[in-house]
Amino acid sequence: MRYHRQLMQAILFDRVNIAEAVNVQVIRLDQAAEGYAEFDGGVAKKFVMDPHGMIPA
Repeated sequence: MRYHRQLMQAILFDRVNIAEAVNVQVIRLDQAAEGYAEFDGGVAKKFVMDPHGMIPA
C-alpha cells in the first residue's frame, strides 16, 4: 500500500506524467478502428480518442 500511495501522490501533484508512463497515444475518432486493431494485436500503447480535437498534441 505504501508504494501505491506514493504513486498516487506523484500523479496528483504532477511529479509523474501518467500518460507518458503508460505510453498513451491520442487518436481521432476516425482512427478508432485502427487503434482497436493495434491494441488487440498486443501493441504496448494505450489509446485515447479525442473526437473534438481538444487534447493538445
